[in-house]
Amino acid sequence: MVGAGVAGAMTALVAQRHGLHVIVVDDNATPGGQVYRQPSPYARAHVPADAERREGDHLRDKLRTSGIEIRSGHSVWSVTAGFRVELCHDEAMASLSAPVLVGATGATERFHPFEGWTDPAVTGLAAASILLRAGGILPGQRTVVAGSGPLLFSVAHQIMELGGEVAAIVDTASTAQWARMGATLVLDAARMGQGLAWMREIRRRKIPIHHRACVRSVTRRGSVVDVTIRSLAGNGRDVTIAADAVACGYGLRPSTDLSRLLHARHDYDGAAGYWQCAADPYGRSSIDGFYVSGDGAGIRGASVARLRGILSGHAIAHDMGRIDSTTFADLCRPVLSRLRRLDVVSRQMVRLMNPGGIVLANTEADTPVCRCERVSRATIEQAIDDGAHEINQVKSWTRCGMGPCQGRMCEDSVRQLLAHRTHQGPDVVGHYTTRMPLRPLPVQAVTGTYTYADIPLPKAAPL
Repeated sequence: MVGAGVAGAMTALVAQRHGLHVIVVDDNATPGGQVYRQPSPYARAHVPADAERREGDHLRDKLRTSGIEIRSGHSVWSVTAGFRVELCHDEAMASLSAPVLVGATGATERFHPFEGWTDPAVTGLAAASILLRAGGILPGQRTVVAGSGPLLFSVAHQIMELGGEVAAIVDTASTAQWARMGATLVLDAARMGQGLAWMREIRRRKIPIHHRACVRSVTRRGSVVDVTIRSLAGNGRDVTIAADAVACGYGLRPSTDLSRLLHARHDYDGAAGYWQCAADPYGRSSIDGFYVSGDGAGIRGASVARLRGILSGHAIAHDMGRIDSTTFADLCRPVLSRLRRLDVVSRQMVRLMNPGGIVLANTEADTPVCRCERVSRATIEQAIDDGAHEINQVKSWTRCGMGPCQGRMCEDSVRQLLAHRTHQGPDVVGHYTTRMPLRPLPVQAVTGTYTYADIPLPKAAPL
């Protein structure tokens, strides 16, 4: 099991309950994933406890007493068919082998470039949420919150809760899109109540909300930054606001490193604007023995991830002969019913997280699209004009996506530019090919400890 968020934890608990030996590997210090990340002692003292913290603590307690082997702080850097999983922990290597592998690696935050997005004052929405919830730290005393999806309003709420000021909320969605979302939320009363509470507080504090807008640029001015906001509707002038920080992110997309490395089948979700590993409702992928649980099979939120984890645990037990088909069907029926109900809401939420053609509307020629390799929009478009009509060809010609993040930050932007420039669908231009190592490795982990005196030298050639 790779990943100890809610989906991985539930898969592990259910599979272990059916008598299977389970090992959970996670690169975080403690289980919980992003939503249920364990807060620091400082955050526990200064951030008001909420339902997510209580659920996270309960989940960690269940794992702690379950007897499941949990290897926290272990990074997976390679997976091969079979399944052999290569790990790195504290500059030491290890490997595991098992007949079944579950990828519960969650989601990756989606970024799109704008002028000044590499300034230290700019952080992702998910990163800001980690600072706030797990660290009890404000990204800045006065923050512009920008991007798309419900995380916008969640982060704004967290900033206010910690005593910070939200200078403005910049949302790519329209009020009409949110109205449609509200009509669907009646199917999920808990989420609807939470959203209404956030909006009441935002209105009470008279925080400006710019709908159908995006951050055009961030310009450093001494200890503050000037944040320029542009309307995506093409009407009105740009608005500039002074702030200490900008928290900006354009929704989430599935983390597909493992599934791509194993060459599982992937499908492009046009409504969501991302590739996801193809899987049935139980997490079974196109590769026998490889299951995808939670957001890796499509972003649907923590509640759906929990249900997907339960279904995957039952499916693994059934496929390995631990329970019969009748028992399997009886166990899954109520879970599937609840899943279908929540999925209607989640699908609408995913549409709100897809900003559409924001790169095309908002990125100047000299703006770096690939932060790792400093590749600009102009360089990418020149490669496309020169004949690079597939995303890995653009990667090869420009080095865009070859840096330490391996394209996690730039792939969506490159796909958007390529699809527009070549008049192809985003599903046609493809996705980056994943290579190992999946994460940067310390040199010492690869080489071990040695001195030059340990290197055998050939005898000198005779004179």
